[in-house]
Amino acid sequence: MSLFKDILQSNETLFQNETALDYDYLPKEIKYRETQQHYIAECIKPLLQKRNGRNIIITGQPGIGKTAAIRSVLRDLENETDNIYQIYINCWKKDSFFKIITELCHQINYSWTHNKSGEDLIQVAANILNKKSVVIVLDEVDKLEDQSIIYSLLEDIHKKTIILITNDELFMADMDNRIRSRLIPDLLNFEPYNEEETTGILAQRKGYAFFPGVLNQESFYKICKKTFELQDIRAGLFLMKESGIIAEAKSSKKILEEHTNIAISKLSEFKIKKIQELNKESQQILDLIKQNSGKTVLEVFKEYEEIGGKKTYRTFSRKIKDLQKSKLINLKELNLGYEGRTTQIFFETKLDQFSND
Repeated sequence: MSLFKDILQSNETLFQNETALDYDYLPKEIKYRETQQHYIAECIKPLLQKRNGRNIIITGQPGIGKTAAIRSVLRDLENETDNIYQIYINCWKKDSFFKIITELCHQINYSWTHNKSGEDLIQVAANILNKKSVVIVLDEVDKLEDQSIIYSLLEDIHKKTIILITNDELFMADMDNRIRSRLIPDLLNFEPYNEEETTGILAQRKGYAFFPGVLNQESFYKICKKTFELQDIRAGLFLMKESGIIAEAKSSKKILEEHTNIAISKLSEFKIKKIQELNKESQQILDLIKQNSGKTVLEVFKEYEEIGGKKTYRTFSRKIKDLQKSKLINLKELNLGYEGRTTQIFFETKLDQFSND
C-alpha cells in the first residue's frame, strides 16, 4: 500500500467550481423560492403590456434567499425582453440620493454625471427610462440615509415596478406618508428555510462546487446542521468553502470531519465579515454595545444620544433587533417584578452558535 495515495498532487484540486460557494453566485434554479418568484413576476408582468407594474416590499431576515430570488427573476426577464430596463442597487453601498441616482445613471450608460446635482440627474434618468419601462430594485433599503430618492422615482418614472428589499419588518411603518401613499406596495415576506430546505440548498451548491465524492456525508451533515442552527445559508457556504480549503492545505483527497471542525471553529471570521458589511450607523451602535455589554437597551440608547445619535428610540430598538437577527449580539429579557421587564444587550466575542459541537 502506498503511503502517498491519498495525497493531492500539485495540479489537483477538490473544487470543480469554487465560485459556486460565493454567496452572490446565482444558480440556474433557486430552490424553495418558486412561489415567491412567481409572485414577483406577476407584479412585473404588466410592464410587458406597456402598463404600470405593481410595487413590492420584500421582508425577511438575512441569508434566506431574498436577493437571489429577485436576481433570478431579473435574469428571466432579461431573456424575455429588451424593452424593460433593469436597475439593481444595494443601499448599503449606495445610501444617499446622489449616490443612488449616480449609480442608476451609470447602469443605463449615462456617464456625464460630473458637476450635476441629484435633481438634474433624476430628470436625465427619467427622460431615458420613460422611453421604455423599468424594474428598480433597492436592496437593503433600510440602510438609506433618507428616503427622498424613492419619492422621486415614484413621481418621475412612468411605467415601473419598484422593489424594496429589507430585513426590517417595520420598514413600511416608518416610511414617510407621502411615499407610502404613492408606493401602495404589495408585501411579500420570506420565511427562514426549514432543515430539509437548508440541506437541499447546500446539496445543490455542493454539487456545483466539488468533484463527486469529495465532501463526505458526515462532514456535509455537520455543515447542514450548523447552518440550520444559524438560519443563514451564507454560513453553510462559508463552511463548505473553508472545509475544502483546509482539506487541500492538508493535501487530502477528501473533506473529512476534522477539516469541517476546523472550519466551524473559524466561524468567528464569518462574523467579522458580517460586521464589516454593516453601514456606519449600525457599526456605531454595535461598537456602543461592545463597550456597554450587559447594559439595558435603554441605557445603551442614552449612550447613543450622548454621542450625537439622531435616531428615535423606536428606530434604535429596530436596529438592535437587526443586529440580533444577524447573530452579532444576544438579548436577554429580565423580569424586574413590580418594576416590569427590561432587556439586556450582550456583545459576544465567542458566540455559542459559532462554537463547535
